[in-house]
Order: sequence, then C-alpha cells, then structure tokens
Amino acid sequence: MKILTREEEDAHYGAVIKGGSIGGLAGLAVGQAGLMLASRRFSTIRTLTLPMKAFLVTSAGSFTGIIGADHASRSHEAAQHHETVYLGNREARRRQEQLASMTGSDRAKEFFKREKYKIVGLTWIASILGSFMIVNRNKYLSTSQKIVQARVYAQGLSLAVLVAVAGFEIHDQRQGKGLLDNVRAKKQRNAKDEDKKKLETERYQGENMWKEMVEAEEMRLKEKDEKRKAVAKQE
Repeated sequence: MKILTREEEDAHYGAVIKGGSIGGLAGLAVGQAGLMLASRRFSTIRTLTLPMKAFLVTSAGSFTGIIGADHASRSHEAAQHHETVYLGNREARRRQEQLASMTGSDRAKEFFKREKYKIVGLTWIASILGSFMIVNRNKYLSTSQKIVQARVYAQGLSLAVLVAVAGFEIHDQRQGKGLLDNVRAKKQRNAKDEDKKKLETERYQGENMWKEMVEAEEMRLKEKDEKRKAVAKQE
C-alpha cells in the first residue's frame, strides 16, 4: 500500500470536493427543474409540503454529488498512477475478448449477473414512479391511499427481481463464482501481490511495468491458443 504525502492528500481532497460540488449543483438544478415540471402536470406534486419538496430536490443533489465525487476521485487516481490505467485497460481488453466469443443470450445473462444490484435499485425506482402514475389515474383514492398502493406494487415487482437475483447468486455460488467467493479470491490475489511487491521492490515508479506487460501478452496469447485448439477439436 502506497503512503500518500501531505501534498498528494490535499490534491486528492481538492479534486473530490470540486467533483462533488459540480455534481451536487447539477443535481440540484435538475431536481428543481424536474419538480417544477412535475408540479405543472400532477396535482399530487403541487399539494406536497415545502419540506417534502425540498427533500426531493436535495436528494437529487446528494445523489449526483456522491457520483461526481467518486468519479473525480477515480479520475485523479488514474491521472497520478498510470500503471493503474494500464492494468484497467488490460482487464477491459480481456473482458471484451470474452464477450465477443459469447452469444447474445449469454451476454444478457452475464450483464444481469454483473449488474444485478444496480438493476434491483433502478427497478425499484422505476416501479415506484410507474406504479404511482398508474394509481394516480384513480380519482376515487386519496393521496395517501395512492402512495400506499403504489408502494405495494413497487415492492411486489422489486421482490420478484430480488428472487431472480438470488437465483443467479445461488447458481454462481455453486460454481464458486458467488459474491463471497469473489471477495475471498480478491483478498488472496491482494495477499499474493503484497508478497510479490515485498520481493520485488521498484527503485522508481513503473520500473517493473514491462514485466507485467509481457506476462499479460503471454497470458492473452495462451488463452487465444487454447480457444483455437478447442474450436479445432469441435470441428
């Protein structure tokens, strides 16, 4: 683990504050604009109290502020540590090669398994909005009844998605690729990397990068050769 100097910490902190501020202000602007448009179209939004309206706007600002700060932090680290960018690009290339050899259905399954938790969150938000728009057409329900009814529909849809996610997670665990398995594998890789770094101390930053590049290219060629042999056996 690299120990940052005081100047590096200040530079990173400044980049995070700047990115978070820009993202937060953009989110507040979008949230305010969305609230104004929704107030013109939906009477339920117009009847909300001022604290509730403020909560909706500030929630949008907080959400985009967190995303902006995280993006700024990653961008700053990438700019300071070029070897991290190289390793990330190497993994991305390997990922693209794997996806290119998959069918359309396999790609869809892989995407769902990789982004399952994001999909659950987005599904819950979309189901809340969609169910509220549907329930809002019923003129015989009060505002509180509409909110409760929309929440019930959203919870039902979210539960169905969670069941599907649980099914994928159980399938991954049986193959040794579950969430906990990935965490354990990552810890083992980090431990091996730490041991390797203790044995091979760089005199300057990036001294041993050429070794990693050679190893990555050899691994890529080996995987490509194995795939070609597998295809030849099938034919």
